Amino acid sequence: MDSLETNELWQRFKSGDDNALSSLYNRYIHQLYSYGLKIHGDESLVKDSIQEVFIQLIDRRKKISTSAFTTIYLFKSLRNKLLEELRSKNRRSDIVRSITVDDNNLEVSPEETFMQSEEEQSRLVIMKAALSRLSDYQREALFLKYSQGLEYEKIAELLEIDISSARTLIYRSLKKVKQEISTRTQLILLFFRSMLNSDFTKLTY
Repeated sequence: MDSLETNELWQRFKSGDDNALSSLYNRYIHQLYSYGLKIHGDESLVKDSIQEVFIQLIDRRKKISTSAFTTIYLFKSLRNKLLEELRSKNRRSDIVRSITVDDNNLEVSPEETFMQSEEEQSRLVIMKAALSRLSDYQREALFLKYSQGLEYEKIAELLEIDISSARTLIYRSLKKVKQEISTRTQLILLFFRSMLNSDFTKLTY
């Protein structure tokens, strides 16, 4: 749910205060950027599309209803803009294959790597690999649900599917992640067991 402060900024913008739009931009830029990279990994394209979304808000200021502005409105506007740009550049094939895993949520800094245990690092690697096995659509749905905290109704609205389909999509995506994690964990255990049982461990230095 959007905050009272956000609604107040929107009301001020509708009344002609362009500074209010700048405040809204600063409030949402990071969320929009992260979401945009789920749709296409081209950072420049995502940044340009976000700019276009806010420019269109200025152009359509008098046409948009007072209650229309929500987080979903921004996400949907950005999604439509990115798909429009990809189509115009004859890059529809990119739409299918280019939603990227959000490495910012999975990579760790050198300082964090030093402090984390090997077990924690292994879990990160396994999780990253599991997410990479999902389809583009599945990763986008999980991002909206767990990174943005959207309800199923909002996810369905944004992805233009019904609520039941949204629930099924997320359930199957999570199930696949769990299966991938289980499989990869077992493979790693088998690998280390084979290492322990091999002549390699008997070498002396």
